[in-house]
Amino acid sequence: MADAFNFALDLRKFVDSIPEEMVKPVVQKFAMHALDGVVMKSPVDTGRFRGNWNVSVGRIDYSVSAEMDKSGGATIAKGGAVIEAAKPDQAIFISNNVPYSIALENGHSKQAPVGMVAVTFAELESMLVRLP
Repeated sequence: MADAFNFALDLRKFVDSIPEEMVKPVVQKFAMHALDGVVMKSPVDTGRFRGNWNVSVGRIDYSVSAEMDKSGGATIAKGGAVIEAAKPDQAIFISNNVPYSIALENGHSKQAPVGMVAVTFAELESMLVRLP
């Protein structure tokens, strides 16, 4: 699997190859797939981890909240609104900063033994490879 920097370069190359009016919908689709992937692949106990996925534009949101979202629906809706409002040339960041997020990504939970981010990243990479 390529690293995030190379993936960003490949995505930029793809975006540069499509008509300008298609950039925003394509970026939004990728971002929403990423958000949906990490949220829905997140292990659930209390819903705190799932409810702490942050979507931000321009810089990473390092906040941690008391949000609990066992279903993931509220987290996806909230993040989707941020993605919808982003301009096509703005970087969209998805982060989770609860103290145990690294442990969960590294397989600490039997619900997500191979993590959430790595699996979603591989799916996005696969989508990019299949695009013209």
